[in-house]
Amino acid sequence: MEDKKIVTPVQPYLTLDAEDYQEILNRRMGISSFYEFNVKNGNSGNFRAVPDGSTDLVFGIGEKDVKVLVGGTVLKAKDWEFDDGRYYFGARFLPGKCILPKSLSIKEVVNADVEIDLNEYGSGLTESLAEASDVKQRAQILMQYLSNNQRENSRDSSHVLEEYMRQRIYATDGNISIQMLSRETGYSECYIRRVFKEIHGISPKEFERFIRFQAFLGEITKSPEQAGSEETALNCGYYDQSHMLKDFRVFAGTTPEKYKNYLAAKTRSKNSTVVKIE
Repeated sequence: MEDKKIVTPVQPYLTLDAEDYQEILNRRMGISSFYEFNVKNGNSGNFRAVPDGSTDLVFGIGEKDVKVLVGGTVLKAKDWEFDDGRYYFGARFLPGKCILPKSLSIKEVVNADVEIDLNEYGSGLTESLAEASDVKQRAQILMQYLSNNQRENSRDSSHVLEEYMRQRIYATDGNISIQMLSRETGYSECYIRRVFKEIHGISPKEFERFIRFQAFLGEITKSPEQAGSEETALNCGYYDQSHMLKDFRVFAGTTPEKYKNYLAAKTRSKNSTVVKIE
């Protein structure tokens, strides 16, 4: 297989709508990015979430307490609710790489935000995060706790198979059949579906749709004038323009043209801070 490909999952509405949004792009411990933002009293704490195949670990830091939430990928565009008056810090894991607490399975967090005990990831973590001065310091603290208190996915045969399937899905822009994956790996279609769902909480077919959608989001963010074009749809793995439009309406909750206008308006009015660390 060719060099491993990393597809960075994005949540554009949160990035552009949240107040004081900051993000650190990351390539360690299976984490795609760290981010933080404010939800001030009296302001709306609802942002639209879109399918990305990833899992988020989020800490809501309030004046009197801290809430810890784990949320898996949504299955279609839906509201992502946050409490007023809290400062939020989150880590977004790459697909298939999330480090879950022992009390949770990936199936329980798909299309849901589950509140967990403050000490699930280690005693003292929430206090340290609340006292930290900025997103970079919080990122360092969380990575240390994950390293000390959790084990990343073991490299057993199931995870080796899952990584192969995921890389083939990336390489084909979400257009490889289960039959082909079965022939390439030598495992039955039923088995590879089960392995993939145990690790991702969703089927390979659903994941392929999310990968195409995320690729399309990236393309029209870079080149808004191409929003909705047949060429862009084909380049992102769609069969044709109508195929793309159908998925986009479900996953983004709007049309490509309206999304392009939303991007233009938000880009003019707001500057988000994004820092990359290797």
